[in-house]
Amino acid sequence: MAKEPHVSPIETEDPDAVTTAMVGIVGTIVLIIVVVFVQGLYEREKRNEFQRKVVDEQPAELRSLRAAQRTRLEETGWVDKQHGIVAIPIERAMELLASDPHPAAPIVVAAPTATPAPPPAAKGAR
Repeated sequence: MAKEPHVSPIETEDPDAVTTAMVGIVGTIVLIIVVVFVQGLYEREKRNEFQRKVVDEQPAELRSLRAAQRTRLEETGWVDKQHGIVAIPIERAMELLASDPHPAAPIVVAAPTATPAPPPAAKGAR
């Protein structure tokens, strides 16, 4: 039997340069695609959170102001009692306006005709 020459594991062939370059290029492209995809997901979620937390959420002051305005629109009461001006609920006001398009139009009454004064009597004529 012939002895086979002992081959050390360190003495293997060098890797193929083209294969190494292809793996490097493909890996770089895949990495760039993944980074762009993850960045897009992040930006989308950031926009959704901004929309939910800032744009869709009304400040407490605005909510209380609108509630006070809504209450004022729906209540009845005097605005100016001395001049007879009354506030009525907005729904009722819209109904009145729809039934009579000129509810605040002034009522024009014809001035009474003056009776003509009798002609003055001529002096000295009797």
